[in-house]
Amino acid sequence: MGSNSSRIITDVVLLLSIFVLPWWLSLFLIILSFYVFKPFYEGLFFALAIDLIYSAPRELFHNLPIIFIISLTFFLVLNLLGRQLRGRN
Repeated sequence: MGSNSSRIITDVVLLLSIFVLPWWLSLFLIILSFYVFKPFYEGLFFALAIDLIYSAPRELFHNLPIIFIISLTFFLVLNLLGRQLRGRN
């Protein structure tokens, strides 16, 4: 299987996981996908979808999309810092 077909399968699995699995397991799958596929921009979309669908407003985080912020942080660290550690720009 090529990279594109496995990426499409991953997208379908993540989309289904948003509606079937708990949010924390979907977040884990998104972070794992960030590691496997570089760059995995779709993961940011899925994280935002989880926040829009399931997040309840809470005073603790000032109504910020926490799952999206966590995913964005992992995305940036794995892409930017990973390049620096491997010596590629």
